[in-house]
Amino acid sequence: LGRLPPGGSPYLVATMRAAPRFLPGFARDWPAVASTAGLPPHEAMRWLAGELAAGAGDLVLDAEVGCSYLDAELVPVSVPALAAYLSEPRAAVDAPSPYLAQADLIAERPGLRERLLPPSLTDRTPRPYRTVAWLGGATSSPLHHDPYAGLLVQQIGRKRCALLPPDSPSTQSLPRHSLLQGNSSPVDPFAPRRDTERYPDYPAAAVLEHVLSEGDALLIPRRWWHAVRTDDSTFASFSLTLWWDGASADAEAERFVRGVLESTERRDGGARTVGAEEMDE
Repeated sequence: LGRLPPGGSPYLVATMRAAPRFLPGFARDWPAVASTAGLPPHEAMRWLAGELAAGAGDLVLDAEVGCSYLDAELVPVSVPALAAYLSEPRAAVDAPSPYLAQADLIAERPGLRERLLPPSLTDRTPRPYRTVAWLGGATSSPLHHDPYAGLLVQQIGRKRCALLPPDSPSTQSLPRHSLLQGNSSPVDPFAPRRDTERYPDYPAAAVLEHVLSEGDALLIPRRWWHAVRTDDSTFASFSLTLWWDGASADAEAERFVRGVLESTERRDGGARTVGAEEMDE
């Protein structure tokens, strides 16, 4: 697997207008990251459970139970109770754990906005059309692509992300899961050699990979294939994704990120941030 380099790769720079961006420390001042800095994931989950209980009350949403959404069963779960469950070390060995995926927490409970997002994002434009949450233990999202531009922001725990450009020879021959889920593939990009054997028509791919730690973010352009899973070093994870929709989604997401980085630079007295360096290289 190739590590996602600063500013992208030669292939994507030469052929794509929009490129994935790795943004280390992008969300270091977001509430969950700042309030739980230095804590192991299960202890950080205790903070999250308290915030969700205060802001979401008895909110119940459907969560996935299974290896991934391709074969998962949906079960109703209390959102604060799930975070509380993940705050116990025993959650590391209890499987499968419910996975709250692309949950509209803030839309369901607007009071959570100030608990999960920094005040600096309140009037930030272009505004994302949707902000969703991902909460669970040993979580996994299979290889797929979205019609949105997404900014994946890691809050608690660590996640591994693998990406493939939409128009490369490798992705053109990707097997699809089904006619109804043509945006998903059974190929595991974290094990390309094994899946080359399983799917002879799938050539070995130069997969871009990165591990997101607390406060890191990854900008994923529309239609880029990606897979995400909890890193082996952690058993609990909480992430937020901001999505932009429409033909200008990639440009809007890029402008949003640049605006946040420039604002952070001004706030820090002109010192360039790591995220800004990544964007400029």
